[in-house]
Amino acid sequence: MTYEMDRDMQPIIDGKVPLPNAEPIDSDVGAAVLHYRVMRAGHALMPNGRTEWNARFFLDCGQGGQLEGSGIVAWSAWKDGAYRATGLRFAICKHEKKDDPGADHQRGWHPGRCVKCGLDMTVDSGD
Repeated sequence: MTYEMDRDMQPIIDGKVPLPNAEPIDSDVGAAVLHYRVMRAGHALMPNGRTEWNARFFLDCGQGGQLEGSGIVAWSAWKDGAYRATGLRFAICKHEKKDDPGADHQRGWHPGRCVKCGLDMTVDSGD
């Protein structure tokens, strides 16, 4: 299973479907998005039906660069007399990784898949 931009992510970015599994960000939004490599501009459709028209989507990618179907959406909102960055985490699937046979964590080999959607979540942190 892989997530694709056109099939899975673009409808979310275009605001055609509500943000799946949206949760508040418990840290500074600016700091939370610093490590992201993939960013797209779009319209965030909130679970309550409200739309944020000038949203930025920061998409999670796996070690091999594949989309993981999740990320952070951020926008500016008027609060306390000024525009402030705000945002939410979202995920098509709340992944739960199960190790594949042959995992060798002492050597940095962490093969595995999500038990819910089948996403390859393998990480190789060894030399």
